[in-house]
Formats: sequence, structure tokens, C-alpha cells
Amino acid sequence: MSAPAAVSPRARRPSIRAVVLVLLAAAAVGLTWFALPYLTLSPDARYSLAWGVQLAAGDVPDFAAANVTTAHPLPVALGVLLSPLGPGAAAEVYSVLSVAAFGLLLYGAFRLGRALGGPWAGALALVLVATRPRLDFFAAHGFIDIPFAALVLVAAALAAEQPQARSLRALGLLALAGLLRPEAWGLAALYAAWLAWAWRDDQQRVRRVGQVVALAVSAPLVWMLFDLVFAGDPVLSLTGTQERSDILARPSGIGNLLPELRSGLEDLIGWPLAAAGVVAGAWALARGGAGPGNEGEGRDERRVPFALVVALVLAGTAAFAALALADLPLNDRYLIVPALALAALAAAGLPSARRSLIPALALGLALVGVALAAPDDYRETADMLELSQRKHDADEDLERLLSRDDVRTQLRGCDGLVVADSARAAVAAELERDPARLPRAAGPLPDLGQGAVSTSDTVSPDAPGATRVGAWTFVTRC
Repeated sequence: MSAPAAVSPRARRPSIRAVVLVLLAAAAVGLTWFALPYLTLSPDARYSLAWGVQLAAGDVPDFAAANVTTAHPLPVALGVLLSPLGPGAAAEVYSVLSVAAFGLLLYGAFRLGRALGGPWAGALALVLVATRPRLDFFAAHGFIDIPFAALVLVAAALAAEQPQARSLRALGLLALAGLLRPEAWGLAALYAAWLAWAWRDDQQRVRRVGQVVALAVSAPLVWMLFDLVFAGDPVLSLTGTQERSDILARPSGIGNLLPELRSGLEDLIGWPLAAAGVVAGAWALARGGAGPGNEGEGRDERRVPFALVVALVLAGTAAFAALALADLPLNDRYLIVPALALAALAAAGLPSARRSLIPALALGLALVGVALAAPDDYRETADMLELSQRKHDADEDLERLLSRDDVRTQLRGCDGLVVADSARAAVAAELERDPARLPRAAGPLPDLGQGAVSTSDTVSPDAPGATRVGAWTFVTRC
């Protein structure tokens, strides 16, 4: 009788991996369940869901209207896919996907930190990103900047790990990111140009460069086609955003560039981490990178991952400056990519003490700053969660109000409906209307022949024709 075959460590590895994946999936489900009461959606997300309902019904929304946000192709497409679920369920699924995007962002931070400084640097980068209150706020409110940054960070990690071998995968992720925010177009173009130069002696250069160029230009072409088909103007997103910036009086223009850049980095990661990232990146480029497992490589090879991440910081900052030059709105959300790239560079200083004290000292000082700010960060996060929970509850109140049979009956008898600005997109999705066709309410009470959706704190409890559900009230004068 033959002896049983020995099980090699390689044969056991998939089962261990499967257990790890199951544990990670269980942790993700638990995190999502815990986070659900604190999740709410930003106006941009609500507009995407409302437009998705319109497109799924065969109606073309008025994307060019001055009183709506800028349409982004990928979120709108997601709104179309989620529309059969109904407004409430679609919003919940969108919120869950926002949690998943934040998880992908943490994974991207880990991969990028690991590519620069090894597993411990990756773990530190993950912790630093996860504990930034401003990023937690963006994730809890479903801002598209979180999935955008997640896709860019994972793409950067792939490029840093194997700059040329994983180029198509990295560019594919940047193409998806380019359907969320146009800053990815420039990143894809720069990476494609660098690859074309790196392959200058490759016999397959024409074919390979053709592939990367096709991926690099795919996102802007799809976005312009989206604007052309649905609005008749291939550059609507650019011109429309400029016009809305003036209407909303948001910071814009070159005069606001430095103040917004300074405050944005401070709000996102803090100046100590940003400074440590600058020191680590500059030191690695000057002295040769010290990434994991590359001790036998030459200095030029060791510099490449750091050079790519430093280029990501510079390109992201240049994109922010381009927004100022184009007189487009400046917001700290648009600095997430360069801020997180700096955090990853700072974390890469962790294992470098055995080679140089400079990056390690910069990181140490930054971590002292993070530790000193931790109580304030905790209070800011707690306040954010409390506000988000109240907003989540108010969203449910609005859904219950608009689903009441008596309110629906009264709406059918009204010539018009005016809506509080913060609820326009959510009301549009619930009633399957174009948000641009719902005028903003000038006050809590409508004119004769109209109905109004107003916040309950602005409507007297004994107002005639008022139906109150928690934070929201419908008032009819029809």
C-alpha cells in the first residue's frame, strides 16, 4: 500500500488564501452593517441617481441647466443600473458601494506604501489614510472623489511595483477614474508618454504604444461623447462647471490657488505628513530609492517607483493649478490624490532608518504631530458621524413623506412643486422627475396652486395643508 502523497506548502497556500478572503469579506460585511446608519449621500450622488431614473425611463435630463451639478458619466451609468431597485434601495446600495470604494482606497494606500517601503510601510500608510477625518467624511457622504482616488492609488501601486509589465492594467484603472474626474486624463497621458519613452528600443514598440495610447484617450473621448449625445455639446462639463462656479460663488481663479492648496493639504492629511512625504520623495530621488526587495538593483531602478509617485504628487498639484487657471471651482476634495501620495511617501520612511536617518526623522516628527492632533481628530470624526446619522435619518423621513398616499394624491392635484435646495435631487428621484424641472423654493410656503417640500424647522406645526414626517414637511396650496 503506497504512502499518501505529501502535501506541499504550495498546495496548502490556496486554502489559506481562501480563509483570509473569507475573513476579509466577513469584516467588510460587518463594517458595512455598522456604517449604514452613518451613511448619507452628497448632492452629486443624488443627482446621479435622479438622472439614472430619467435615462432608464427613456427621458433625457437637462444636464445643461444652470441649477444642477455637473454630470459625471460613470456615476450616472451607475444610477441607471440601480434605478430598477427604487429610489430608497438605490440610495442604500450606492452608500454601500461608497463604503466598498473606501475599502479600495485603503487597499490602494497599503499597496502603494508597500511598493515604496515594504509591508510595514504599507500598513502605516493604510492606518494614516483610515484615520484622516476629512476622508472619512467624504466616504460617509458618497463623494465620487473617494472611488476616483482609490482607482488612481491602485493604478499607481501597480505601476510602482512593475512599471512596464502592469501598464495596461494601470491604464485601465485610470480610464475608469477618468469617467469620475477629468484629472485622470492627464495622469493617463503622462504615464503613456513615459511608457512610450521607456519602450523606445522595443521591437514591438508600435503595437504596445498603440495599446496604451488607446487606453489613455478612452476616458476623455467617452466623456465628450456622453456630453454630445445627451446635451449636444461635447465640452458641456467644462463650460457648465465654469458657469456654475460663478453662480455658487465657490473659490476659483489663480488668486485662490495658494490659499486653497495650503488649506486643502492641511485639512486632508496635515502639514507634518505632507512635509514628511516631500522629504522622503526628494531623498529617494537624490540618493536612490530603498524599496522592498530591491537592494540588489541599481540606483536608477530603485528610483523608478519613487519617481512615479513623486510625479503623481506633481501632476495632481498641477491639475489643481489648471483648475485655477481655467477659473473652475477649487475644493480640497480635488487634492486627495496628491495628498495621499505624499502620505504614502511619508510612510516609506519607516524602514529607511537603517539606510538614512533623514526620511525616518521626518516621519517621526510627522507621527508626533499626528499623535498630538489625535484627540481633535477623534472629536471631529465623532461630530461628523453624529451629523451624518442625523442626515441619514432625515433622508429616510423624506422618503417616507413622499411615499405617503395622501401626499402623492395632493401632488397630482398641484400645478407645480417647489423644493428646498438640499432635497431637489432626492425628490426628483423619488417622483421620477428631472431635477432641473423642480424649482428651488423661495420660502417654506408655496404660492397658490403649488406644493412645497420644506424642512420641518421652517414650517409652523399648525400651518394649513401641511403634512409632517420628521425632518421634512409637504405643504400644499393646491
